[in-house]
This record gives sequence, structure tokens and C-alpha cells, in this order.
Amino acid sequence: FSICLIEFFRSSAMNRSIANVLIGGFGDGASTGGTKKAKETEGTAKEVGAEDVIEMMTDAKSIVIVPGYGMAVAKAQHAVADLTTKLRARGINVRFAIHPVAGRLPGHMNVLLAEARVPYDITHAMDEINGDFPETDLALVLGANDTVNPAAQTDPDSPIAGMPVLEVWKAKRSVTMKRSLNVGYAGVDNPLFVKENNYMFLGDAKKSLEKLLGLLGNGGNDAKVAGADLEMAMRKKKVEKVD
Repeated sequence: FSICLIEFFRSSAMNRSIANVLIGGFGDGASTGGTKKAKETEGTAKEVGAEDVIEMMTDAKSIVIVPGYGMAVAKAQHAVADLTTKLRARGINVRFAIHPVAGRLPGHMNVLLAEARVPYDITHAMDEINGDFPETDLALVLGANDTVNPAAQTDPDSPIAGMPVLEVWKAKRSVTMKRSLNVGYAGVDNPLFVKENNYMFLGDAKKSLEKLLGLLGNGGNDAKVAGADLEMAMRKKKVEKVD
């Protein structure tokens, strides 16, 4: 009974029938009757390094962190809690945006952040914070994929069409931290990766956060990109294809 209840909440948050979630087929064409095909993402994803991310962070006055399954797999909740503490000590407004089905089960992200002692009053549900992204300087996506996929709103043929998502692409900038450019559970491309204002910081979430913490520990002085501005440095680091 408890498993069915969890799946009911998951299906509601994904705007899908419980049969579709329990039987499967999410992302394999079953949800669209097999007659429609999601749009393929075209464009170039921009890859950046830890120094670039630190510069974007320390330039920001407001940051929204969006945790996902990748944070759970890497057991990176304590590292992101430490990062939050350091950023807030610099006077940066840091908040968390929680998608209801991020992770293994509803509430998974809340449990992990509470375990890491992230203050409860800076964690917000999707409906509470989604409207704030246009005024946010930096959205930091930490191991999330389908829950931040704009195709849910723009591609009616996508398996995730109509699924509520966190609109991170509306922030002034977004940094997506993932192991790779691979698709998520839904099995569809994520156009967020090639958005003009999005940058990919690839690697294990915990190790990547530890790199950021090391740079912040030096006061951020080592985080400047020597001899070139940030945009020039980013243009030198490109991932040519989204797989």
C-alpha cells in the first residue's frame, strides 16, 4: 500500500497517470501512443571549470540551488550545505528549490538537506519559488535533469509534456552540474543544456562541490580567469554535441 501511495504522489507531481508510472514506458514513446517523437535538441553546450563557476557565484547576489537525484547518488548533501554556509557568509542570498519528485521518492531532497543541516527556512517547494527565477542571478542545478527540462513546456510531443518543472532557464545565468550530458529518467534531450545563459560543470557532484569549496576557502581570489574575461574563457571550453 505504501508503495502505491508513493507512486500516486509521484504521478500527480509528474502530471501523468499512475498506470503510466507503474507500468513504465516513460520516455520510450509509450506515453504518446508511439506516434509522436520528441524534438531533438540542437546546439552547443558550454562547459566551464570550477574557477568559472566560482566567479559566477561570487558575482551573484542571489542564488537558487536545485538538487536532484545526482546529489543523492554522490552523497553530496553535506558538501552543498558547506557551500551554502560559505556563500551566505559573503552576504549572498542562497535558497533551495525542491521539485516534488526529485530523487527516489517524494521528499527525498528535503530529507537529505535536513540531514546536512541546511536551514529549513531557505528550502522552498516548486510552487513557492518558481516565480522567483527571473529575479535570480544564478540557478545552480545539482544533479537534476527532467525536473528542470524546458521541453515539458515547449514540446507537446515530449514524454514529459505538461509535467511541472523548475524554470531555472529564466534566471540570469544557470550552471548545470552533472556527470555527463546524458538524458535523464524520461529518456529525452534537455534543451536547458544548450541555452545561451546555461553553462555545464561536468563531473561527480561531490568532487565538483569540493573543488568549489577549496576555491572559496582561498577567499575566491584564485577563482578569476587569468588573462581573459569569463565569456572568452567559456568559449574555449565547448562540448560539441549533446548526446
